[in-house]
Amino acid sequence: MTQEKTVREQFIIGIDDTDAEGAPGTGALVRLLAAQVDAGGWGTSLGVTRHELLRSYKIKDTGHNYCYAFEIETDRSVLDLEDDLVDYLRKAAAKGSDPGLAIMSRHADLPHVLAFGRRCQSEVMRLDWALTFSNEANVALRALGRERSGAIGALAAAGLRAGGNDGRFVDLRGIRDLEGEVTAGYMRERTTIDLIIDETGEPLDRDDHVETFGWIRPRLEGGKSVVHCVRSPGNRRLWLPVDRQAGEDVDG
Repeated sequence: MTQEKTVREQFIIGIDDTDAEGAPGTGALVRLLAAQVDAGGWGTSLGVTRHELLRSYKIKDTGHNYCYAFEIETDRSVLDLEDDLVDYLRKAAAKGSDPGLAIMSRHADLPHVLAFGRRCQSEVMRLDWALTFSNEANVALRALGRERSGAIGALAAAGLRAGGNDGRFVDLRGIRDLEGEVTAGYMRERTTIDLIIDETGEPLDRDDHVETFGWIRPRLEGGKSVVHCVRSPGNRRLWLPVDRQAGEDVDG
């Protein structure tokens, strides 16, 4: 008798608006959730990305209009995932927040969801539009809280993550453990960063030295995690990441 092979699917989870003034940010909550996915046996987290949406006086935010997404590989059904994720958000989200949750599978209409995400970066979108887009694109969307507005950013986050060319990774295996000056080879061995490249797009050699500044946050480009580097003006043997922490980088 042959054993049936377990089918593993990949889902993109978009989350927004779980925070309130004085409470931990949504990024911190999503990173904890991604860790729970791994530790709790739900599946494997493939990294958390942060995406920036339009800031407007019409949109309630806590200083920045960021939304977050992570990809998960799992053998669980979308309905099981939805139940557990909603339960997690109800317990972990700040009091008075309006959490939104989007779950996107390979059966979703990617161009449609990506178009919604891009529109959220340039115009104020409405909840009823988000619900319509999600229904048309076959994306599970849950709007929680009193105002339910987080569903807009959650759907945008899922679309932008699936599009593969927006935002940066704020959580990816190993990136938060990098400190000081290390080699490009060490970074590849200790993390799941896909590419570490120079100004011309060429990969750094494994023995090239990179100053991490204790803060490596790869960009999401072409569906991959990419660290862009330039030579240090004071030391031609040293490479510096183009993207560096500036001031207080919320949830970064």
